[in-house]
Amino acid sequence: MAGDDPVIQPDDSNLEQFGYKPEFHRVLGFFADFSVGYSYMSPLAGFYALFAYALTTAGPSFFWTMPLVLLGHTVNALIFAEISSQYPIAGGVYQWARRLVGERWGFLTGWMYFLALVGVAAGLAAGVAPYLAALIGVEATNTFDNCVSLIIIVLSASLNLIGTRVLGKMSELGVWAGLIGLAVCGVYMLLFARVQPFHVLFEDFGVGVGHRTGAMLAASLLGIWIFFGHEACGDLAEEVHDASREVPRAMLTTMLAGGGSALLIALGMILAVPDMAGAVSGVVSNPADAALRNALGPMGATAMFGCLMLVAFSATISVIASTSRLLFSMGRDRMIPFSASMSHVNPRTGLPTAAVIAATVLPCVVLLVGSFAPHIAEAVINFATAGIYTTFTMVLLAAVFARLRGWSPSGPFNLGRCGWALTVIALVFEVGALINLVWPRPSSPDQSIVSVMLIPIVLIVVFCIGIAFSARHSVTDPGSC
Repeated sequence: MAGDDPVIQPDDSNLEQFGYKPEFHRVLGFFADFSVGYSYMSPLAGFYALFAYALTTAGPSFFWTMPLVLLGHTVNALIFAEISSQYPIAGGVYQWARRLVGERWGFLTGWMYFLALVGVAAGLAAGVAPYLAALIGVEATNTFDNCVSLIIIVLSASLNLIGTRVLGKMSELGVWAGLIGLAVCGVYMLLFARVQPFHVLFEDFGVGVGHRTGAMLAASLLGIWIFFGHEACGDLAEEVHDASREVPRAMLTTMLAGGGSALLIALGMILAVPDMAGAVSGVVSNPADAALRNALGPMGATAMFGCLMLVAFSATISVIASTSRLLFSMGRDRMIPFSASMSHVNPRTGLPTAAVIAATVLPCVVLLVGSFAPHIAEAVINFATAGIYTTFTMVLLAAVFARLRGWSPSGPFNLGRCGWALTVIALVFEVGALINLVWPRPSSPDQSIVSVMLIPIVLIVVFCIGIAFSARHSVTDPGSC
């Protein structure tokens, strides 16, 4: 039983208590691990991409949904930090679910997370192309987008394969690019480029009249789409110094720094929109671009596209790293095909080479399929966020189940008596966020019922396939592996 596991102390000698041989090089400190999570979250790029959606859905008052979503995710991060402190093992959510409940639940959690990460990697790589096109002044055609996306995936994998130190440095690059964006889009625009009064934050400009609650719930998807990535800090736990202490710190710092950045960027960008009525009505198709150009001019806006490109690129690197460690961890437990290859670590580089390659090929397949069947790629990418939230819900369900069986967290980071209540609060929030995320919302009156229901249908099908696969594995005591 999970509660019988001893208190986990940091570093390699204690990894053997789980029955695993230390194979990775522990070269990541707190800041590097935090950078993986922050880069993955990429609040600057996420907000820039979703700003127009939120404005046209609920008006500038959508801003108030963001701190509420951030609060819910912060509670989730506290629970994940407590679990990761006791189980600082590569593969993160898969290992947590497996240790708390058992092998089949762990496999199913890892399955959902794996497919979600594939979609996230493909989506992030695809997001780089428009920024590059704007940066170099070319038209972002489908051919251009596909070629750039594939190059980004391959380049991200190549940097992953050089070594964990390089991975950490590239993730830190995303943090610094994001901080530049924060300074410009948040601080500078709030102090020197504000054209809207503060009371605009409480106005809707006529959007959602008669169904205001539904409009705000839909607009809250901006925060739901942005405020995750903290779990990635646990994916590389076996490469972090004093992981049982530093991984929880990195998770919580990712949530607070990333969430705080997003709130400040949102405040600066909303108040810097030159034509709010046009932005809310959709006449101004890209209000983020309009705000940047009005505040910084063409040259400044172009420089910001460079920051956005670096943020998205760094996020792609981090997601491929997370995917490869998940494959390694599941392969080490003989849970997936080609387990021996997936779990092999190159002793020179300290990296699971085959797992990194697999984490590269699959997003490329999604992008290649999207070149001639864009709806399929769109379905995979849209499934990604729903898959992430399903994974979060499954880990929290595992924590509730384990507590009911007597599990008491025993890692260095411990919530004490508050743990039970916070676990329930986090579970309620994640279930609500998942329902909100998959809720069918037609984008036009003539949209088919199949396209409206696509995300929940794909989610259910993927989950059922995972159940079928998990039934083929024999159940073992999670503490024995």
